[in-house]
Amino acid sequence: MAKAAPTMVHRAWCFLLPLVLLFFYLAFFGQQERHYALGVPEPTHPPPPAVQEIALGYLRQLGAEIQFIKTAVYYGQVDPARDAREYAAPLAARLAAAARLHPHFLDTYYLTQALLPPIDEEYAAYANRIHARGMAALPDQFVLPFFVGFNHFYYLKDPVRAAGYLQQAVELPGAPSWFGHLAGALAGEGGDIYGGLFWLRAMLAGEEDEGMRERYRHSIAMFERAVVVQRAIEQYRARQGHYPVDLAELVPAELAELPEFDPPFQLSWEPPTLRLLRLPDSRRR
Repeated sequence: MAKAAPTMVHRAWCFLLPLVLLFFYLAFFGQQERHYALGVPEPTHPPPPAVQEIALGYLRQLGAEIQFIKTAVYYGQVDPARDAREYAAPLAARLAAAARLHPHFLDTYYLTQALLPPIDEEYAAYANRIHARGMAALPDQFVLPFFVGFNHFYYLKDPVRAAGYLQQAVELPGAPSWFGHLAGALAGEGGDIYGGLFWLRAMLAGEEDEGMRERYRHSIAMFERAVVVQRAIEQYRARQGHYPVDLAELVPAELAELPEFDPPFQLSWEPPTLRLLRLPDSRRR
């Protein structure tokens, strides 16, 4: 009988421990629901990922999913008119913690891409650092280098690095063949306008969130106007044998008038390259 006691205690703990954990789990989320019922609370920074890794042990996956859910729930209730910089830091920290705790959880990187890069260049670079962890853990996921390349091109204004990540993505299983063509367009002189339009259309096709889709549509409309100017420049050069010094020279022979661009977009002409820039101090639409 002396040897049976530890076995019975062990069985009792195996039965009670999941119930205790479930109780605290439900109590925690019940408290969260009560907070949200009173209004959207400000997000807080999570404990450092290293501390969470030690504390959670094999429950790191659950910890990552909790960070993911809390980020998604908060963002889903935030006022769309509010400046994202006011709450971006703790959300970025939670996404980074989720990626570190469970780097194989692909949804973290999709949420990261949806939330962080549109804020500003700093958070686009932050998102790329999170994606880098995903690329190390999920080397066959072509969407991760695609995200990094998109951020380098669209937000960080670095088409050369963007082309490199696209070239990396096109070699992975399941990657669309047009990635390679787009990489060449970005690396070529003046290819950023045509490539950017092609890229944005691809992102729109794969986006489900209607808010993000509207932002892509706005960007696409601006890129389409830039393409009109690019083609007029090419026609001018074919007719005159040189590039125009100023875009006003395109009117009226090549264009009836120069198109207008809505904020945060601005057209930049430095012969022979036409660029469509996003103003660095712009805020989310």
